Amino acid sequence: MATLNEAAKVAMRDVMGLREGEEVLIITNFEGEVFPIAKAIFEETKALGGKPVIMVQEMKTTYTYAERLVRKAIEAEPDIYVSLSAHKLGKDPHGLNIGYVGRDGKKYQHIIDKVMDGDKRVRGFWSPTTNVAMFERCVAVDYKAMQEVAARLKKVLDAGKEVHVTSPGGTDVTFSIDGRKAMLDDGDYSAPGSGGNLPAGETFISPVVASTRGTIVFDGTIDLVPKAMIPKQPVKLNFKDGYVEKITGGEEATELLNVIMKGEQMAREKGMVEQEKNCRHLGELGIGINYAAKMTGNLLEDEKLGKTVHFAIGSNYDYDAEATIHQDCLVMNPNMWVDGKQIMRNGDLLDNF
Repeated sequence: MATLNEAAKVAMRDVMGLREGEEVLIITNFEGEVFPIAKAIFEETKALGGKPVIMVQEMKTTYTYAERLVRKAIEAEPDIYVSLSAHKLGKDPHGLNIGYVGRDGKKYQHIIDKVMDGDKRVRGFWSPTTNVAMFERCVAVDYKAMQEVAARLKKVLDAGKEVHVTSPGGTDVTFSIDGRKAMLDDGDYSAPGSGGNLPAGETFISPVVASTRGTIVFDGTIDLVPKAMIPKQPVKLNFKDGYVEKITGGEEATELLNVIMKGEQMAREKGMVEQEKNCRHLGELGIGINYAAKMTGNLLEDEKLGKTVHFAIGSNYDYDAEATIHQDCLVMNPNMWVDGKQIMRNGDLLDNF
């Protein structure tokens, strides 16, 4: 296993493709274990000839705002943006209430989405809730092999129209991906506008709005606020007309429902009717492909775990189902079909997919 500074060097040299003289903005907190990682990123960026700056703000959650000075630093368009947050970077009040229009003509809810996705001027990675052991274990990996698997999955999903997922835990859900394009969190963030998590390791796609029907049973890590946890009792979600109608299970089911309801309340208070509705929307299907990852109860790592898929309740990545929340939760050992062709069995990707 790599040391922290070795992993940081891999992150900046191999994943980000740092070039001499490039400006790197590192946003972090003192809480948790993220600050030592930020320091290592600073040191290795400087050693590689970059120009790093660290900004520290107090810890933010799904419901709180990033500091104004942090948002302004992002707006200054550094070459590379790194977010090492103990929980979240924080929301953008201007983006939520008014919005930013990118060079692509689309509207964005956060300045980072505008400068990365809309303007293609900034690249970066974000590692909310990461810790030193995770960074050392999961960042210095074989990215070429990961990228080959990710590209194969993207090809299948891009051509697909419908996905069906089942699992031993009781998942049996179908949704449309017709016209959608899969996205890659595969550790190649070297081009302007590119970015993703570190640890990397997933191919993901946004289901067509309101197309979900059936049942999802989360028996792996679920994303709560401000924590994630492996549920003692599986959490079952029933969908009706494309949205979550009912959530059952133990205490974790109640907590997930509370997160959804708080997101709905936040949207309702701002008069955002569609965002309130989309707090019960299926925003993402992700397929984990980082085989160095372990199940730890930390979602950042767990959602990259091989032999799993995860679904997000809330906003999607095509920006046509905005919501105040995005809660990723895992399904263990799934089976998956795309347009009737099986590509995964008991969590294993089939050789001929």
